[in-house]
Amino acid sequence: MWKRATWHECAGELEQVSRAFCDAYWGRRHGGGWPRHPEDEAAIVRTSIQGVQLLRSLALAVRSEQDFGMIPPAVAVVGALKTENVTSADATEAKHKCGHAQLLTVEGYVPLNLRQALNKIAHADPQRADYYVGPLDRVHDLLLYGADRQRAWFAAVSIPKLVNAVRALPDAAIGVDGPPN
Repeated sequence: MWKRATWHECAGELEQVSRAFCDAYWGRRHGGGWPRHPEDEAAIVRTSIQGVQLLRSLALAVRSEQDFGMIPPAVAVVGALKTENVTSADATEAKHKCGHAQLLTVEGYVPLNLRQALNKIAHADPQRADYYVGPLDRVHDLLLYGADRQRAWFAAVSIPKLVNAVRALPDAAIGVDGPPN
């Protein structure tokens, strides 16, 4: 059994999982092309599950510490948020705009900080979650939908920026064990 000792280790693991996901998405180990190689398809599923576990661990741990004033609030922008006129086409727009960074230039989107992103991760509708992987390295966004008090929202969260924001926090024990053997 493995154990994540600190937030920074968890962030490092998330970074590795994100890179493996992106490599599998683009077929970098099997020459690319479509249809995707079966091993790449399997890697996408496996790394998605690992990524969700890591994100949930970080969301719970970091938010809890912030709630009790044990760490300063993080102000780093890690994505884009839309809370007005949210539609199912928002994820398509995010992909067309090539991810979160370009969404910040679109009317109706505001910067999403680490705390907000962790809240969105914790409260997202898993059946509507999507992703965007850019052709260049370091572009891997989660595309999330949810509701806050019956008010719909859409968030595009950059995994690399989230990793960097977590690493900028003072490191702390995460206290979450991995899955049993």
